[in-house]
Amino acid sequence: MLTAVLPTRNRAGYCAAQLRFLRDSGFDYPIAVLDASDDDQAEVVRAACMNMAEYRRFDRSFRLVDKLATVVPDLATPYVVLVPDDDIILPDAIAAALAFLQYHPDHVVAHGYFLSFGIENQDFDIHDVIGFTSSIEEASPLARHYHLFRRYQSFYWGVFRTNVFATALTAARAMNVVLFRELTVMSTSVLQGKVARLPMVYALRGPATSHAAIHDSNPLFWFLRDAQSFFTSYLAFRDGIAQFIRAKGIAVPQGSRIEQILDIAHTTYLGRELDLGMTNYTARRLLGADIPPIRPESEWPTRGQSLSDDVVHDSRVAGRRYVWRRRVTESRDEIAIGPSEMAVVERQLDAYQPNGSARDVGTTAY
Repeated sequence: MLTAVLPTRNRAGYCAAQLRFLRDSGFDYPIAVLDASDDDQAEVVRAACMNMAEYRRFDRSFRLVDKLATVVPDLATPYVVLVPDDDIILPDAIAAALAFLQYHPDHVVAHGYFLSFGIENQDFDIHDVIGFTSSIEEASPLARHYHLFRRYQSFYWGVFRTNVFATALTAARAMNVVLFRELTVMSTSVLQGKVARLPMVYALRGPATSHAAIHDSNPLFWFLRDAQSFFTSYLAFRDGIAQFIRAKGIAVPQGSRIEQILDIAHTTYLGRELDLGMTNYTARRLLGADIPPIRPESEWPTRGQSLSDDVVHDSRVAGRRYVWRRRVTESRDEIAIGPSEMAVVERQLDAYQPNGSARDVGTTAY
């Protein structure tokens, strides 16, 4: 019913750890590893795939979207899940998302809460909820598109219907920058069906440095670096989504122009990302002020902090602890992670054996 696709590049240790985790968790769906590593790391990845996964080698010139678009349309299974090499998607959550889609034919993607974590010595520091917004289940495709951007959070790593994901990847290949390739996949998917956010922990994202430069993946840092390039690429994205809507025959309200609808909907996200303090600071730098470049905030803000207000559980793995920071365990309108869900997550994480020491935090400057 499902194929897991694991793209990787020069992260052989992380990839091997991910494959071991899936194997030791009893994950019995086929796995395809799409590797664009240098020769020495590619050999490690190939060895890790033995008897566990199909190995496919790609030249480094292949973008992630190109690798996925080469493989996904030919999958024999009706569902697909993208698995990162450096983060953790919980196998039980994948199974729950798959079951949901099987019983809800009007939904095209299912996922759950996304948490962020870091590893210090043997402590798993689970410090934030970074994916939590409600399901997007409006009947109108354009309404779903608006609600996606109104409180934008990516569902790239959810369980997809394969045909929907393949269509979205085809549309995304026309985009030249990571940010708008992601937004194209999200937009074209939600225009094809509903997206479910199930009330469970689905994945954990670590602070390993991304392959994508921050000015290619973050709209604010891209705008501050090259506003003209940003707006040129935005127009290509907006026009691509408008073309997709027309090709699919999606109804547009009478008297409205689809490009205007899209511009306003997209601004609900892009406008929220704008920071006038950082914009003013950048203006001063461009005018010659001798001030340092802007750096993004740490993706692991609780590293080294006291555990006095947090929940700490010992693992069945000797020496390991799970630290649940207060901001994760506090119940909020859309987030409820109680003791039973924490126990489910910890049981699965017991099978995860990270490669090497604590993960590095990326601090690339603009």
